[in-house]
Amino acid sequence: MKWVTVIIGLMLAGVGLGDETSLYQRLGGEKGVQTIAERLIDHSSEHPETRRSFDKVDLVKLKQSLATQLCELSEGPCRYQGDDMRRVHKGLGISEREFYAMVEHLRVILDDMAIDTRSKNQLLAKLAPMKKDVVE
Repeated sequence: MKWVTVIIGLMLAGVGLGDETSLYQRLGGEKGVQTIAERLIDHSSEHPETRRSFDKVDLVKLKQSLATQLCELSEGPCRYQGDDMRRVHKGLGISEREFYAMVEHLRVILDDMAIDTRSKNQLLAKLAPMKKDVVE
């Protein structure tokens, strides 16, 4: 009886037992991660709180690089081969405030795309360790 309660609890929490759908698939595959990357860069590069760090950046290249990185982080078929996050963000002076503003932009985009809570949390958990390499 105790195991039944645990299983039901896991199912209600969105933890599918035997669910082998990758995070990449739940984000919408190639099209989904590309859309996330494009919307995040477009919004963040125009938003007053975050646009400063995008001033001299090739946004087209950045969108593709971010899409590849999201693809790899979410168990997709891509392999990110760009510079590490510390090197990419060195000298940009990104503050915690800017970092968290961009995280909030990402949350809104994922909500707008109807990404489920479990997938949203998994993606954010995979991105969170990068904070130490992005914020100066």
